[in-house]
Amino acid sequence: MKRALVLHPFIVAVFPSLALYTYNTQELSLSELVLPFAIALALAALMLLCTWLVLRSIYKAALIVSLFLALLYSTAYIFTLTGWLGVDSPYLGWMLLALIWVLFYPFLLYLIARTSKVLRYPTIILNVAMVVMLLISVVRIGTYEFQRMGSGVNLSDSYTELQLDVSEYEIPPDIYYIVLERYANAGTLSEVYDSDNSDFLNELTAQGFYVANESCANYVRTSESLASSLNMEHIDYMDEDSSDLLPLNEKLEDNALQRLLQAVGYKFIHVGSWWGPLRENKYADVNVNYCARADMFSEYILTATMPYTVSTELGIIDDLSMRQWKRTRFEFEELARIPEEYEETPTFTFAHLMISHPPYTFDEDGIYLSPEEAGKNSNRDNYMNALTVTNEMVMDLVEELKSTSAVPPIIILQADEGPYPERYRAGDRTFSWAQATDMEVKEKMGILNAYYLPGVEYGDTRLYSSISPVNSFRLVFDLYFGTNLGLLEDSSYVYTNYSLPYEFLDVTERLRS
Repeated sequence: MKRALVLHPFIVAVFPSLALYTYNTQELSLSELVLPFAIALALAALMLLCTWLVLRSIYKAALIVSLFLALLYSTAYIFTLTGWLGVDSPYLGWMLLALIWVLFYPFLLYLIARTSKVLRYPTIILNVAMVVMLLISVVRIGTYEFQRMGSGVNLSDSYTELQLDVSEYEIPPDIYYIVLERYANAGTLSEVYDSDNSDFLNELTAQGFYVANESCANYVRTSESLASSLNMEHIDYMDEDSSDLLPLNEKLEDNALQRLLQAVGYKFIHVGSWWGPLRENKYADVNVNYCARADMFSEYILTATMPYTVSTELGIIDDLSMRQWKRTRFEFEELARIPEEYEETPTFTFAHLMISHPPYTFDEDGIYLSPEEAGKNSNRDNYMNALTVTNEMVMDLVEELKSTSAVPPIIILQADEGPYPERYRAGDRTFSWAQATDMEVKEKMGILNAYYLPGVEYGDTRLYSSISPVNSFRLVFDLYFGTNLGLLEDSSYVYTNYSLPYEFLDVTERLRS
């Protein structure tokens, strides 16, 4: 009898990575598949070899390994399934997990090991099924990558002639660009969340900040908003028909601010979040992050596996939520250390802080909030608890930076976007911003935006209540480093279709009405 190739264990091993990549192609590069593919294929090969040495049947060994890998990668979804069924207790998940791994899988393993059948035809069927699934994903990815070719954005043409002038400074001022993810402005907090944030804003003013209380984001999501502010330009260089976010992610890393400031001697410190594009920056002189040993793509694959799920459920290792709580505290501690640690060198620090972005991990007292506890609260309560903690930590940080800096620093506290309205959270990618109400648009686009600019008279007409992030560093460079960039229009844009992020709809006038 002609022998059949054994392919299905290897395809089962890599398919979860491939499926996740296919769903998120617009934000990822193919290089991110290398590590999970290498680990998965090595694991499949090792298991296949060991099982074959015991059973001396490649078909039996392959079937056992494929079943094991399929169950390995799907363990986390058991707990997700219990949530979909409306069962809050984790005990049902543990019962299902025990049934699968203690009874179901050993029973199948016994049947496969004991059968006298060769299992050639089941191998062929599984091979064909898995190859078809593989080809579907490969064709989708290949088509997208072909369309992506040649669509990259070359930053080298941006500000090539611009030179910052630091000759008047013995030591130029440190610059802190602190992005507080989804921090809403006072209007949104009052109208949507029935909350008064004036105490915090007044404290900022008392500390010497100018609070731009009518400021709005230029774009509706992080990749667009920060690509704009970090490069001091509107996004008008992308094809409207493109869905590719990778060029924006590249501009987050290789951005005009770090280029210009590093060119005149600034040390670039990147304080990263858990979000992939801003987790680390290869152009930074110093990367600061808590427990960022793997990229976000590989980490998401890991979180669905049985060892990770069991370890987090038993408290052996921290889950993503606990890590986010610890990461936030770590980030603020590291930010506070910068003035004394680098007192002889001017620093430009970019920090992306995601306290007010799900998963919410702080209660109102700053104590860890587990996913189960957060699930019992309303979105409003979780969000407002996060802002309460943010306000306290930010004020402590501001006081520390000001008191320990040899030269008064420049500090910008700014949200890249506001919180998502309730209808968006319910519909996610199907929500249409073109059909959003004025209040929903204002909720999403209204942001915290505050500037500490030492030595600058805030009566200067160049600083005004509706200034937007695209102009923040155009203003700073003009005020402190002898440039003449001027300011752009404070325009705000939403996308009309989630899959077409550059098909912009101008909502500037709606925000001002």
